[in-house]
Amino acid sequence: MVVTDLHGDWDAYQRYRDRFIDLQAKGQIDFLILTGDLIHRYSLRRPDQSLEIVLDVIALQEKFGEAVICLSGNHELPHIYGISLAKGRRIFTPQFEEILTTSQTREVVIPFFHSLPFYLRTKAGVTITHAGASPNQGPDLYHWDHQELLSWSDTALEKGNLEFLRNSYASRHQLPYEVLAKGYLSVSGPDDPRYNDLLRGFVATTNASFDRILWPALFTRCEEEYGAAKYSSILEKALLDLSNDFHRQRVLVAGHMDTEGGYQVVSKYHVRLSSGRHAHPREAGRYLVFDAATPINNARDLLDGRLGTVF
Repeated sequence: MVVTDLHGDWDAYQRYRDRFIDLQAKGQIDFLILTGDLIHRYSLRRPDQSLEIVLDVIALQEKFGEAVICLSGNHELPHIYGISLAKGRRIFTPQFEEILTTSQTREVVIPFFHSLPFYLRTKAGVTITHAGASPNQGPDLYHWDHQELLSWSDTALEKGNLEFLRNSYASRHQLPYEVLAKGYLSVSGPDDPRYNDLLRGFVATTNASFDRILWPALFTRCEEEYGAAKYSSILEKALLDLSNDFHRQRVLVAGHMDTEGGYQVVSKYHVRLSSGRHAHPREAGRYLVFDAATPINNARDLLDGRLGTVF
């Protein structure tokens, strides 16, 4: 059972979770696969229950073990690296950082984010990911280690003048560094162990691998970014890469972008699924169920009678 992009919508999450529990108890499905972006409610008119969702997913994994799989989305990424994420005037990260601090759950949530994989391959030939195919995915991405990059950033900071770097960062953003650190990362002040994490994240983003490999994998806009013809080539190469040392991967399932009616056939080999925030209207949100051991040849084959709704 594949579910995408719930973005702090507890009502939608609870519906999908309960459907999974019910269907698994009946022996009709085995796995719940969440494709990331559990967090950051877009609408300010409704409560953002991102933390409740994350903690509930962690509890589900403790109860159901490997039957509950969560992938990384682009909205989880900034909280690993201490960077901000915004869309237009909406800055997503400060609110979640604040609630991590006030709820004292940071030591549970951030390691969980670190653990999230980017791809799930199946014997059916269907790969599930958050956003889509990207040009530079390959072994470096499949074996990505967030902590390795953060350690690289820490080493770079140790060699630098922290006061100079803080002043430079403050000048760049036209606010005192302490104000920025408190606002974006909910630190208590200069004595907070995370006080320099804004600098740490900034340095991490200057690493060529971050910009060339990691960012495109989670933020790709697929055919909208590259055009249909070029994206088709990117997708073909990605599926071939994902087939190395495994069953041939033929179809990609992802969320991340808006759809009318809860899903879109992007191409013969790419299905875009919208379970919550990205479905228009919201009540058109869909989940996908398929037999992960039975070969799937193309997008239409995958969708044939396999979409469900909880609304």
